Amino acid sequence: MSLRLQLVALFAAVLAATLLVAAGFGLRIAQRSVETEVRDRTVELARAATAALRRAGTDDEQISEELAATIRMHRGLLRAELARPAALGLDSDFVSARVTVEGITLTRWRGPLPSLPRASAIVDEPEQGRALRWAEPFTDGRGARARLVLIASLAEAERLVSAERRALLATAVAAGLFLIGAFWILLGRILVRRVDLLSSTMRAVENGLYDVSAPGPAEGGDELAYLARGFNRMLAQIRGFNAELRAKIEDATAELTRKNRALEELNELLVAARRDLTAQERLAALGQLAGTIAHELGNPLNAVSGHVQLLARRTDLPEPARAQVQIANAEVLRMAETIRRFLDQTRGFKPSAETVQMEPLVDEALDLTLGTEARAKIQVQREVLDGASVVRTDPGLVRHLLTNLVANAVDAMPNGGKLEVQARRDGPEVVLRVADTGSGMGPEVKRRIFEPFFTTKAAGMGTGLGLAICKEIARALKGRIDVESEPGRGSTFTVRFPAEATP
Repeated sequence: MSLRLQLVALFAAVLAATLLVAAGFGLRIAQRSVETEVRDRTVELARAATAALRRAGTDDEQISEELAATIRMHRGLLRAELARPAALGLDSDFVSARVTVEGITLTRWRGPLPSLPRASAIVDEPEQGRALRWAEPFTDGRGARARLVLIASLAEAERLVSAERRALLATAVAAGLFLIGAFWILLGRILVRRVDLLSSTMRAVENGLYDVSAPGPAEGGDELAYLARGFNRMLAQIRGFNAELRAKIEDATAELTRKNRALEELNELLVAARRDLTAQERLAALGQLAGTIAHELGNPLNAVSGHVQLLARRTDLPEPARAQVQIANAEVLRMAETIRRFLDQTRGFKPSAETVQMEPLVDEALDLTLGTEARAKIQVQREVLDGASVVRTDPGLVRHLLTNLVANAVDAMPNGGKLEVQARRDGPEVVLRVADTGSGMGPEVKRRIFEPFFTTKAAGMGTGLGLAICKEIARALKGRIDVESEPGRGSTFTVRFPAEATP
């Protein structure tokens, strides 16, 4: 049961008890008032009747007429009984006038006079119900002491009390219903509405659906308002705690984000360091292998070259054979140059600093890399800006770097495309940019392209050393190389190194 119903039920019970007690007292007082009124009227009537009987003297007929007239003239009087001493003897003569169905009946008898005090009493009449009896002693016309007894009906008084009881009950019921309804409405406006609002606010806060920044209900100056203000203070404390907790969470989140970012950077550096270390180890192993091969093949090739040259100088050698010997000598020299260049690529680079014209250097790299077939399929765009036209660096390393990057770009566009080679100045650095519209690379391939011996080309089409050597060249030039690539959208390699290198 809700608080409102409990309070209304309690109020109804208290109101009903109060109305019952008040009605009981009221009816009791009303009944006594009516009985008192009947008694006073009966006393006055008895005194008037005794005066009339005193004037009637000793005539029995006249006395009977006076009694009958008294009964007839006063409504509610049931019986008038006169008792006076008999002429002879100890008994008394009684004359009684009674109201019956036929009218007023007179009755005479003689008997002992009962002792009746001069006071009112409530008696039960056999046919008329409750009645008031009053005994009035007086001195009759003979000077003897007589007594007049009047019996007055209380039926009218009871009818009035009953009507008053019904009216009082109807009034009490109507007033009770009105008061209960008014109490219901006022209770809803004064108490229940505020309690419901406070309760709903508490449930909303408990369920996380209420904005704790909004104040709770605090109207009025009673206990509920005090409770609501205490609830508002609690909400303010919760709001402050939430703000403090939110600030701490944001600070912790920001700190965690910074640490995660730093950890990611450290991981990336660690991965790059491991990759570089692996590349260095592979290049070192390759250098040792290349040195061994160069040593094992260099001497035989030098011997072969010497004998071929001696053979070419013989005067008795026919001309067709001389041409073949020269071809063989050129091939031996080319083999030796290939071994030397491969050996140079695996050793640490030691750049030299000299003034270099970038435009001819870029053109030379394009000429060495792009053949007739490639130029027919690929649109080449070359751009050397004024700021990068003259730099101080190692031309051989830059040429080697550009040659490898352009060769990779050409391989990435077997069906043709667009090749852009740009050199520009960015502050103290020279920026070389080689972009193609080839197949591009995914994230996994892009992470490994600078590893030695890693290649996506078919077997026999590449060694996987070109980009690893490019990275070593960029590092030797005290610069760096970056790549941007997406599958199907081509690749862009950017190399940065100082424009004024020192030897």
